[in-house]
Amino acid sequence: MVLRILEGQSGVWCQDTGGTLLLPFAYAVDGQLTAEGRAEVTRSGITGHRPHTRYSLTVVTATDCNLGCPYCFQNTAPAEPGRFDPPRIPRAVLDDGTIEKIAAFTGSRMRRAGMDRLFVLLFGGEPLLNPAACRALLTRLGRLAPVTASMVSNGVLLTPATARDLSALGLRSVQVTLDGPRDLHDGIRTSRAGRGTFERIIANLAAAQETTDLRFTLRVNATADVLPRLEELATHLAGRLDASRCVFDVAPVLNYAGLYDAGIDHTGAEVSAVLRGYAAALDHGFEVGWPGAGACGFCTERDGTTGAVVNADGTLYSCWETIGKPGYEVGTVQTGYTDYPDSVWVSCGEFAARESATGSAVFADRLAVGLMELLRGRRRGTAAQNSNRPAGVS
Repeated sequence: MVLRILEGQSGVWCQDTGGTLLLPFAYAVDGQLTAEGRAEVTRSGITGHRPHTRYSLTVVTATDCNLGCPYCFQNTAPAEPGRFDPPRIPRAVLDDGTIEKIAAFTGSRMRRAGMDRLFVLLFGGEPLLNPAACRALLTRLGRLAPVTASMVSNGVLLTPATARDLSALGLRSVQVTLDGPRDLHDGIRTSRAGRGTFERIIANLAAAQETTDLRFTLRVNATADVLPRLEELATHLAGRLDASRCVFDVAPVLNYAGLYDAGIDHTGAEVSAVLRGYAAALDHGFEVGWPGAGACGFCTERDGTTGAVVNADGTLYSCWETIGKPGYEVGTVQTGYTDYPDSVWVSCGEFAARESATGSAVFADRLAVGLMELLRGRRRGTAAQNSNRPAGVS
């Protein structure tokens, strides 16, 4: 990626695939680094390529979903008026035969890359509509190499038994989306019959925390209605969940292909609202992610060099954003990668950027700077507090 240079309150933030560096204001002029600034960046090593140490594999276990979220990038059109079941990408379900083909494909790619560890992302649709395939896939891939797994799930079907089974097979974390406090969430993130899902999701996460060591990323989809209530949501979640095992992550909803307008105007006031939500989450003991710029193992390098994205029928795509979209296929696990136009290989955020307002990029930069400043302030405060403690006090 190209080095990002972002001006904040504390100085100039520089981001690249190797990390983040804060420089004095004098090291940049009109958004460009001075010779001294470039020398500092070079010395820091953030522009250097960090070799991937494990193969990254996304596998869709089912393209169907039990929810009817109107903004889902896998929707192909809005739901009919009065209904909650928008049409979706073609149906596909992972079976044992395809799991064997995925294992053979993955094994050959890992040997070619010289990697002996495997990161697996269980994806959908809703992956837990096919829990047997989730278990079978992790079991089979575990015979190739040590597996660390994550899952993107809506949480509705994450029963304690399922959480225990998958945890025993290498699942370590789950990303679950919330659409604000219960009243807002239940008006948007509904079942395909129109029923609310907030209470069931939170109860499932709490039960999973009691019976497993799973960590959860709570992705909060921010709309114009949700933004003013982020602090309220953080407080409620802290009363229901073990915040120390959760990441609170705010992500403005993107308007994929004009299917849903979240009402976000990309203003400074909206950035401030998100930062207040993050501050409240930190106060309650949640983690928040440091805005990074690391290379994605799935899609940064072409043709399965460091990772792959596989649909439930064995079709290869470059990124989770294009799964099931006609014209974005790049091969199959049985035949390997094929010739395809350059425009078909999409990397993280690229497909969304094509479909979204240009203001979203500016918004993301301002939010990244604000969050880095917030986290830096918290870390400095903690360091100062620790330095004032009597010896032997933890």
